[in-house]
Amino acid sequence: MTLWHLMFNKPAFTKGQAKHIVYTLQDAGSFGGFPLDKIGIVRDTEELLYLDMQFRVTIGLTQDTFENMLKYLLVLSGRLDTAPLSVYFSIMQKSLDELQITYQRYEDHSLDVFFWQSPPIVAPAEDKERLRFREDEKNNG
Repeated sequence: MTLWHLMFNKPAFTKGQAKHIVYTLQDAGSFGGFPLDKIGIVRDTEELLYLDMQFRVTIGLTQDTFENMLKYLLVLSGRLDTAPLSVYFSIMQKSLDELQITYQRYEDHSLDVFFWQSPPIVAPAEDKERLRFREDEKNNG
C-alpha cells in the first residue's frame, strides 16, 4: 500500500478542482495503472485543500514515472484529462520546479506532495472546450 497526502495551495486551487481529481480517479479505479484503494478530500482549510490517496504499487517506480504521476495530478486539477494531446504534453514536458510541485518522502514510504500553483492552462468546468491560459482567467474574471 502506498499513501500519498496531496496538498493544494489556495486560492490557486479550488475545491471543485480537488473533487474533479477524486471523481476521475475513483471512476478509473486506478492511478498510473496501479489499483486505487481510496481517494478523498480529508481536510479543507483557508490555506490548503488536503486529499489522501491510497493505492497499490505493483512494480517499482522510476523517478521519471513518479514525476509524471505528480504532473498528471496537476493535469487533472486543470480538467485537462480530455484536452488535446498538445495541451497535455505542454504541461507534462515541464519540470516539477517549473510547475511548483514539491514533495517529501517518509521512512514508511508515504509521501506529502505540495501543489503550489494551478496548471498554466485550465478548462472551465462548465465548458471543457474553452481551454484558456490561467493568466486570461485573472484578466477576464
